Amino acid sequence: MTVTEKPKPIAEVLTASTPPDSETEREILHNKGKDISTFSRFLAIYTRNKDDMSIYCIEEKKGCDFSNNWTYITNVLTSQNSYSGNNGKLTEYLIPACDAHIFEESLSHQLKITEYQKEGETQIRGCIVKVEVEDPFNDWFIYHMLDQSRLQFNDFELLNVDHANNVRYHDMFADFFAANLKNTIKNDEWDESGREYFVDRVRYFTDRYVRIECILPAFPCKSSNINKVGGDIPDKGEELALRRLIQITKDVKDFYPPGLKIWIVSDGHVFSDCIGVDDDVVDNYTSRLHELYDLCKDSDADAIGFCGLNDLFFNGESSESFDPTWVESYTVLHYTGTMISSKSDAARQILMKGCDTDDGSLRKDVNIPDHPRLYLYRGFSKFMMEDLAVLPFFQSYSKKRFKKVISKIAFNMIRRNDAYSNLVELMFPHHMRISIHAHKNSGPKFGVKVISNQQCSIVKDLQNIEEPTFEDLLHIPTPWHNCVVKVTDSTDSEKQNYFLTKSRVIKDALASGTYKGEWKETCFQSGNGGCFEIMKHN
Repeated sequence: MTVTEKPKPIAEVLTASTPPDSETEREILHNKGKDISTFSRFLAIYTRNKDDMSIYCIEEKKGCDFSNNWTYITNVLTSQNSYSGNNGKLTEYLIPACDAHIFEESLSHQLKITEYQKEGETQIRGCIVKVEVEDPFNDWFIYHMLDQSRLQFNDFELLNVDHANNVRYHDMFADFFAANLKNTIKNDEWDESGREYFVDRVRYFTDRYVRIECILPAFPCKSSNINKVGGDIPDKGEELALRRLIQITKDVKDFYPPGLKIWIVSDGHVFSDCIGVDDDVVDNYTSRLHELYDLCKDSDADAIGFCGLNDLFFNGESSESFDPTWVESYTVLHYTGTMISSKSDAARQILMKGCDTDDGSLRKDVNIPDHPRLYLYRGFSKFMMEDLAVLPFFQSYSKKRFKKVISKIAFNMIRRNDAYSNLVELMFPHHMRISIHAHKNSGPKFGVKVISNQQCSIVKDLQNIEEPTFEDLLHIPTPWHNCVVKVTDSTDSEKQNYFLTKSRVIKDALASGTYKGEWKETCFQSGNGGCFEIMKHN
């Protein structure tokens, strides 16, 4: 490639045509079956040595193989003139379309390498993307991912001292996870393939002898359905879940000294407007959750970390250069009449413009009999119909109109869920991915129970305390869709049991006169979460 002494801006080199209006572009490319999200263009994210160009670690996508062709990449980085992006923060290089097949046979796009050195690091962060329609938002999104992705462990040297002593920490952690945290379901594939995948991922941390880090998208906010929960702030359910996760990190440290950290990546603002919860209610829930955690933790102040959608997009040096006009025309639809925060809605716009990989495929899938996405859509629809049934906003709706809106909400929630999963993949490329939803545990996600049976039994009613089988594996019972009840034996006040169930179950039991008791609010001064406290009426 020939470059003049004073190269043009990279956007001018990449495309000679003027990008159409973003809404028109979305419609045109959607009709052509193309996916225009920035995430869909990511082919690799990596870190390398600043001096000798050797690669530290790389996450490759779409079947691409850059690691085994790193000599080509090195040659581009050393022999080609570079371009400066984002006011000199980035260094950019081009790979011609005629060479793209080197990395993946079907690739025929021009590729762009973007590199960035974060302040305080010795490594170079980089990514490789396909070049399609370029615009300022795409360039900023790439910059932001390089700035904010959790890549700080990559420049740690691999430590083999402990492995020489036959300390197989990766195996120890996998066995611990399976025995203490994994949610095992029917047709579980942990033994067949999941454990091997899990071990391969955890070795990113154990081979460096650094703290293992997991991400758990969870703790969004309380359900808006008053028949499920006791209120809109964290209560005993959240308290028990936090105490369990804290204890897990302590137990890991007993056999793996660097320890374990669990990142709770809240998806509250991803879905709040879909589930009938105001954005400021999500903010309050999150703030009180942090407060409750501060009271539950003891010696290890850093056992659990917290971040959410706004944190992921509006923190760091790169966020300062974001221009809201880039996403103004990307409308995020709202259906439940909630109060919307401009900041949170901007985050949802960035999420969907940057990471929505649907391109019309979901609509096709839900029209195919027995397609897995059809069952997922039906599951979301059933759950949301139940969750929003008592929301005041919908009380004037006819059953037909309500059902129609629910179908739109379910459809959009799946798309947002996919987009958020894509964002987490970019932001936490090496982290262990755990989930409150049930999975076959073959990877990349592994299901966990945030509340153990030893802490609290899950029941559907107080007459049958055996844990039921839940067919909807997407919505395993959680603290934010249920409440906790403490049942005291009427003949022995020392004998108490905790149950997780719907608040309507308890309210009906109290109304019938079978039990007596009341709801006790969360006491943040003592760290005791709110719950129903009841006793069978004699």
